[in-house]
Amino acid sequence: MQQPEKQNPVKKENKAVVSSDTRSATSAEAVADGSKAREAAALEVKNVDFARKLNSIVSAIFSRCGVPIADFTVSEPLSFFAKVNYNLTWNFKCRASDKPAGKISDETHVLSQSGLDEFTQKNSKELEKESDITKAYIKRLAEAKFSELTALAGQIMAFNRISAIGRARCKKCHGSKMAMCEVCSGKGVITCPSCQGLSDSCSMCNGTGFINCDTCDGTGKVVCRDCKGMGELVVEREIIYDSECSKDIEISLSVPGSDKTITSFSKEDEKIILEAANFDDQSLGSESSHGYKATFLGYAPCFAVRVNLKGETTPFDFILCGKSLKPICKPPLLDVVFKEESNILSSTLNIGSDDVDEKIVCVKALAGKAILAKTIRSIENYELDIIKKEAAKQGVTVESIIWENKNDLNSKARLIKSTVREQLIDNVSLELMTNAQGFISKEFSRYFAKNLIDFVPLLMMLNPNTQTVWTSVSLAVWLVNSLAVYFVPTIACIFLCIGLSIAVCAFTSITLTKNWTYYSAVSSLRIRHKMRKVPNLTSEAIHSVRLLFGTILINVVLFVLYNYRGW
Repeated sequence: MQQPEKQNPVKKENKAVVSSDTRSATSAEAVADGSKAREAAALEVKNVDFARKLNSIVSAIFSRCGVPIADFTVSEPLSFFAKVNYNLTWNFKCRASDKPAGKISDETHVLSQSGLDEFTQKNSKELEKESDITKAYIKRLAEAKFSELTALAGQIMAFNRISAIGRARCKKCHGSKMAMCEVCSGKGVITCPSCQGLSDSCSMCNGTGFINCDTCDGTGKVVCRDCKGMGELVVEREIIYDSECSKDIEISLSVPGSDKTITSFSKEDEKIILEAANFDDQSLGSESSHGYKATFLGYAPCFAVRVNLKGETTPFDFILCGKSLKPICKPPLLDVVFKEESNILSSTLNIGSDDVDEKIVCVKALAGKAILAKTIRSIENYELDIIKKEAAKQGVTVESIIWENKNDLNSKARLIKSTVREQLIDNVSLELMTNAQGFISKEFSRYFAKNLIDFVPLLMMLNPNTQTVWTSVSLAVWLVNSLAVYFVPTIACIFLCIGLSIAVCAFTSITLTKNWTYYSAVSSLRIRHKMRKVPNLTSEAIHSVRLLFGTILINVVLFVLYNYRGW
């Protein structure tokens, strides 16, 4: 009768995970040149009317910037390729993992701690040696297609492993048999449950606020629950030889006629190029100690037009990629296009913030550019959203943040205002970059956003000296009216005085603030500030009504007094 075999404490499992159909190898020359990828990329756009598409795309961008068609010229399109080196690197390494062995039969030989450590050291070195399994794994990586290998990027794949059962030191107590008491966190004392540590005359803790922990008897240590005070566990240790795959992408392109090679791309541009690229399936593979690297060569079809802008000596290169002609490497075009508007805005803030004419010029300049008008309209919404979040976080009302006087701000209010402003600048800057479709530098957009935010509150002020001027005009008109009625107390004189008052009111309003022109200009922006429409003409209306009402009242009172008292 055949005796059953004893269970071996060492279990082997050798397995290659990656699979691929074997295909014929391409010559090294063809791989290095990437001719197949280049041909496939060129074939994709062979029948695309990219000249018309390029012109329409560029014209649409300039139209949104408010640049007249006569102010720019577009060259004939140039076609070229962006070269992509898609590198996949596998690093091979050994790692050991323990898991509780569970129920073990009597026939299983359990290794001691030293025996398990010796097993780990010996077999780790054995697995790291170049073996047939490692060679087979590398061969499959070398023969796999591009689509198969790119799916492995970022994954850890085990292709060789070995395991054994033995005793290992408990990881929780590190073999000391005692673990930290979780009730008192190893302190040996807990907060007094009677007075919660707040009474100086508590009889339970004698005013100390703490009592000894009953769970650990004040020692801070308890018997380790994992190993039950043995200091070691019976585990199944698995030594795994695995590979971790990482990717590295190198992209370069050079516009024909330019000596500059572009090698740095944004995440968005990189994504566009990779989607448009065609790759050779045969990789350039190279082995290293405990690793393997596969490089795939790809080409993405690109097109470029050179745009000359009126008044600028340096042309702009517009680069578009793929069959869908998506813009990449966008030039900071709006830094130049919006230079004049930026100077006007900066001048208004620094020099002419009280000058109505200056503000009107600035408003018209901003309203004439759709991108800027859209951005300035977003300020109020962003500010309110940020203020609501900060108010909820700090436990204050929204109104207290919006309307609190700048001179009365305490330290907390100043902190809130500063936080709101920084977040607002970030949001408006991002909004400007989004509206500009990326054709603007981050530095310029942030500078412009800051100035736009500072400019909006100025639109609430028709004239900073309005109150003083209206007071003086009203007193003068009332004095003249009083004297006129005193010397000529007739109905005709009263109506004449009222008519003159209306004329003075209209003349003062239009001359002082030019409010109708101002309102017409600002209303084109359709903006709000602090939940109010900009500009606010209520104050002007109040001044006018006060002057007219006071004039009528004075004239009527004087007429009655002069006629019925015999003066």
